[in-house]
Amino acid sequence: MSSVANLTDAQLRALSECITHGRIGQGISYASVVLFLYDYSLTVWNEAKYVWRPRRLTSSSITFVIARYAAMATAIIALLPNASVPAIDSTATVFRLIAIIASELILAVRTWAIWGRSRKILIMLISFSVAAIIPAATIVAESIVSNHVVPLVNEEFQDICSLTISNISEGFIGPYVVAMLYEFVTLTLSLIRIVSWRKTIPARIRAPIIDTLWRDGVLYYSFMLILGFVNIGLVLQQGVPQVRTGGAELQAVLHSILSTRIVLHLAASNDPRDIAAPGCSVYQTGMQFTSEFATVDHSGFNASRLEHGPMLEGER
Repeated sequence: MSSVANLTDAQLRALSECITHGRIGQGISYASVVLFLYDYSLTVWNEAKYVWRPRRLTSSSITFVIARYAAMATAIIALLPNASVPAIDSTATVFRLIAIIASELILAVRTWAIWGRSRKILIMLISFSVAAIIPAATIVAESIVSNHVVPLVNEEFQDICSLTISNISEGFIGPYVVAMLYEFVTLTLSLIRIVSWRKTIPARIRAPIIDTLWRDGVLYYSFMLILGFVNIGLVLQQGVPQVRTGGAELQAVLHSILSTRIVLHLAASNDPRDIAAPGCSVYQTGMQFTSEFATVDHSGFNASRLEHGPMLEGER
């Protein structure tokens, strides 16, 4: 039986790099798990208050649950000692894809609500969603089908240093690019309307939800844009295969955290007692936050109109 002493210099370097990259990738995955659990502990009460207590299913509440608990599933899988086994790795990949798709759908519903449930915007968002989901799902499916374990040094050290790879390598750039483009479209559509409100409505009577929509949208896109470029860089780097899994885990976790916080922030803006409440008075200046709210200045001018209901959509 050969030993470390019998390895060539090239194999020793490969073993050292493999262990280093494995620790980095594992560290990123563990950090992602800690981040998710920390955020979950901070928001689980609001989830119970705004999502579970009303006992009313909406597309927003459904996508919220999927985005949140698919990410939780990936976090649990990341903690397993045999997480690199092809079957387990493929399962984690599926849950990551589900979490990201659900998060993007939350953005789509939010954008549709901001535009007053416009039919044109709905058709546009459905078209972009289909165009984004199909290629991403196809690439992930091909990756799962072709998953196999490869020793990075030799077969004797496979238990210490191996990698689950597929026939799809640089092809994973596609889903990241598609996600970034999709987020750019939804953010742009949202900001067009939000900027118009911010210019039209005086700051002294502006509803807090408008600033919340602005802040959450910009924050979400900024984080996802930066992380998207980082993950594309990792895919292009042939020498850091183990780090890619950590980057993908972080991507899914941040998608889940930021998108579900968007839902909770909007729910908290609606009614602190019940997310399904038809609305409440926000200001005595004339602003009403209802299922169809309008901002009225002292002259009675209708400055904006947004159909809004439980969470995001105005389902009544």
